[in-house]
Amino acid sequence: MKEIFEFRINLEFYHLLTIKNNGRFNGSCYIVTVSTDDPLFDQIRQLYKEIKEKNNELLFWYSNVRRIYSTEEFNNASFLHLLIKSTFEPAGEECGTVYNYTSACDICGSNRKQIGLLRLKKSSLPKTDISMTIAGEIVVSERFADEFLNLNLKGVTFQKIELDKGLTKSLQLIVSSPEIELTNKTIAGINIFNMATDESQSSEITISGKYKIKFNKEVYKCPRGHTVGLNLISVPHVLKTSLAVGNDLFASRQKVGVKRGLLRPVPIYICSAKFRKMTIDKNLKGFDFQIAEIDNSTNA
Repeated sequence: MKEIFEFRINLEFYHLLTIKNNGRFNGSCYIVTVSTDDPLFDQIRQLYKEIKEKNNELLFWYSNVRRIYSTEEFNNASFLHLLIKSTFEPAGEECGTVYNYTSACDICGSNRKQIGLLRLKKSSLPKTDISMTIAGEIVVSERFADEFLNLNLKGVTFQKIELDKGLTKSLQLIVSSPEIELTNKTIAGINIFNMATDESQSSEITISGKYKIKFNKEVYKCPRGHTVGLNLISVPHVLKTSLAVGNDLFASRQKVGVKRGLLRPVPIYICSAKFRKMTIDKNLKGFDFQIAEIDNSTNA
């Protein structure tokens, strides 16, 4: 497995990267991709720290990691981390979806309960086999649902969707298998160089020398154990005994993300090798996979 990080470097600080890089300007920032064994990775790490401490600004606005596996690694994996590539808005609640917040955590916002059907705006639905609203509601195509059921895969239910106008064959996917447990080896944080998971303080940063962005105090790691951090940094580590035999899709009890407006923390999704094979054999779109690590104990 090889890790490739993508950083979207602030235009104002890009010139500080003295090591040759593949930076590509997209009109607002430079997109730089780099492996963890490249000296450039360490220079980005150091500059990130220096600029935050001295200027209270950010070297990069966004980062992401892509993990590249060999065919053999994928073939030997029993369980995988399902990544949903397409995200859209508006969220269901903006379109009239009803939620019961009685059981929701008042700190992190996790565990609200949907009442009735998911309601969405027809024009917003992506033309892909799986997608997710910004609030974590999962929408799948009729073809995906048919293939899942035809192969007798287990662990989800499909529910009709109500639209603001017209009809849709898309369905809401709801994970019905028991929640799985992430172990302590699962790492989450703000980004690869900032593993903060405690409460953030309200703050203000300056972007490109003139644009000020205010951040309210947010909880990234819920003291009640509902969330583990803002973003998943490592591969997910799953407790083996929590994987119910016979199911092909699971959602983690512990979530990542933050309560911010309509945004809510979302679980990590783990699927079986049979699930991944279905998406490949049937050429289903919108899916990406990484290999999940299965641990024998919570403290593994």
